[in-house]
Amino acid sequence: MRKLIFLLLLLFSMSFCGCGNTSYLETKTAKTESDGVIEGEEQDTDLIYVQIDGAVKKPGVYKLPADSRVFLLVEKAGGLKEDAADSELNLAELLTDGQKLTVLTKKELKEQKKTAEESGTKADGKVDINRADQDTLTTISGIGPSRAAAIIAYREENGPFKKTEDITNVSGIGDSTYQRIKDKITV
Repeated sequence: MRKLIFLLLLLFSMSFCGCGNTSYLETKTAKTESDGVIEGEEQDTDLIYVQIDGAVKKPGVYKLPADSRVFLLVEKAGGLKEDAADSELNLAELLTDGQKLTVLTKKELKEQKKTAEESGTKADGKVDINRADQDTLTTISGIGPSRAAAIIAYREENGPFKKTEDITNVSGIGDSTYQRIKDKITV
């Protein structure tokens, strides 16, 4: 009974002194909103958030200064794993807010290049008109399904194209079409 009375007195005195109103944590984290700005929360536009995953030791989302480069993000993520395809990574590239960076393993990079070559797309993004299937050919702006079929039929009848200009020999592809697509194709 004495303990109960003591506790009640203690609680009463704490509330009387103002100690019971809010805790230290509540006052430190209290936030109010006025005119779209949250008070108590730092509005720092000099920071960006960037996600990194793949062949790094600690994948995740990291808060960095706005002028950060890829090498800093990699450092924050604990560095690259041994099998990372670092030759394809531009460590000097400037990061942007909300960016996601995936670091491939050497095996994944090799498979990705193989898949691209099999579909008729080169590493530089150009479509190999000697190897591309119909779906890949239609990814070229101005080449629809019928022109893609004509390209395939032409190369089956006449053999592979020797130079990109030879595509103008395909029915329905003239000089104007060639001028539009010449930077997107290769042999």
